[in-house]
Amino acid sequence: MDKANKYKGRLGMQYKTFSINSKDVNYDGESRTISGYASVFGNKDKVGDILIKGCFSKSIQDRGPESAANDKIIMLWMHDMEEPIGRFTVLNEDDKGLYFEAVIDDVPRGNQAIKQLESGTLNQFSIGYQYVHEKCMYDAEKDAYIVKEVYLYEISVVSIGCNGETEYLGLKSIEDAEKAYEKLNAEISEVCSGLSASKQQKIQRIISKVISLSSFKPENRKESSLEGQKADMHGNKVKSMFKNLKLK
Repeated sequence: MDKANKYKGRLGMQYKTFSINSKDVNYDGESRTISGYASVFGNKDKVGDILIKGCFSKSIQDRGPESAANDKIIMLWMHDMEEPIGRFTVLNEDDKGLYFEAVIDDVPRGNQAIKQLESGTLNQFSIGYQYVHEKCMYDAEKDAYIVKEVYLYEISVVSIGCNGETEYLGLKSIEDAEKAYEKLNAEISEVCSGLSASKQQKIQRIISKVISLSSFKPENRKESSLEGQKADMHGNKVKSMFKNLKLK
């Protein structure tokens, strides 16, 4: 599998983490506001991506704080959709990166976020997003994926940055599975088309969990009738879970 297709094999929700320092983020405890950068442009990150200024612009236009959307880009605690901690009042791109200003709600997780960001216990923000692959390209000279557009779901305060690829552990080294992922990615996009951002995220998380639970590394597999029975059991679980998945 060539490198260009390797990047396109990244499915569903992904995460990128940006470590911060006192110069990057400002706090105002009285007004409960946080401002700073959730991502930066132009540098090649640890997964080989280079984010280009403008990659967030469509998401901001469609679901930013000034949009009329009901499913606005939201601020979360640790990428948990059940733990929203605030709303963005400003979200835009400048030459440095993705700049935000947010008002943090007076809720337990929101209070914890403010206190631990001020103390330095927490020092990272992470974005939850999906690649718009048709707007991205592989640069062989830089050996990097040039990311010109993403679908931005949320920005989180995190303790340790998540790696979205871990949801697919055990499948990423299998050539056939990689091809299946490409097909699955198209199918997911088709099914999710027209749904709200929160519902798209829930569906993608469910699918990725199903894949993780049913996956195994073939190099560690023992060819025995018992292993065959286990594989059949995993397959039946996957079929059952997809059968019960209803889109509303």
